Amino acid sequence: MSGPRLQVLVCTVASRMGAIDTEGYPEVDEVEYLVCCQNPDGADISAAKSALEERSDIKVRVFADKGLSVNRNHAFDIATAPYVHVADDDISFCREGLLRVMADFDADPSLDIITTRSTMPEARVFPPDGHDLAMVYRYYHTISFEISVRRSALEAHGIRFSPLAGIGAPFLTAGEEELLMHHMLRSCMKGRFADVVLSVHPGLTTSAHSGAKAGVVRAKGAVMRIVRGNTAAFVRYPLEALRSPAPTHKALLWLLQGFFYSIRNRHQL
Repeated sequence: MSGPRLQVLVCTVASRMGAIDTEGYPEVDEVEYLVCCQNPDGADISAAKSALEERSDIKVRVFADKGLSVNRNHAFDIATAPYVHVADDDISFCREGLLRVMADFDADPSLDIITTRSTMPEARVFPPDGHDLAMVYRYYHTISFEISVRRSALEAHGIRFSPLAGIGAPFLTAGEEELLMHHMLRSCMKGRFADVVLSVHPGLTTSAHSGAKAGVVRAKGAVMRIVRGNTAAFVRYPLEALRSPAPTHKALLWLLQGFFYSIRNRHQL
């Protein structure tokens, strides 16, 4: 096979690209790191780009727009490997996890999605190895940088991240990976959890460090409606508002704003 078998899709912006630490990018046969950088203001990133591309297994592509989900879609669109892994610019990767993902996809041609463990400060619940992602596992939810996908399945179903969700989106500043997973599984893409660490994230996720912000709470309200349905989401909002790190009355308002926004924009979310 010519070219990489697995591409790690690293999304970044011009102001952060120079801080990418390639010490956390292990050199693995048939693995390539595809760095997609958004640079709408035309900053001079030539030095950072050259430094990254000193390694033959790192490629950099630059785009003049904004929005994390927009950037993730760029990465999907230009990827060439049969398998892709979603990633951020502050992640380190583990050789064992990268090898496991390739081996599992190779072993089961019907397998479209693999989620893996990440190491991070937040306490997490993970299902047992081999868990079918179509089955709900209590308290488990996956994070973007734990998702690997067979690229041909994405293409066959026309699935992409919604530009209306995620960092830089106009109203919902989180929830993009939950929507992606929902649409993939709803399209009958076959998914499985692999109990191996692939990603190491040193800090808190957006939902953890910005959980009291309006855009994040609105995203929760929107995702709950899309995934659970109108009635189930609506009756749960008061409890979610009580549990929110935001003031309860504000959280309830923002959850409801997410609810109605997701209805108005249901064809784009």
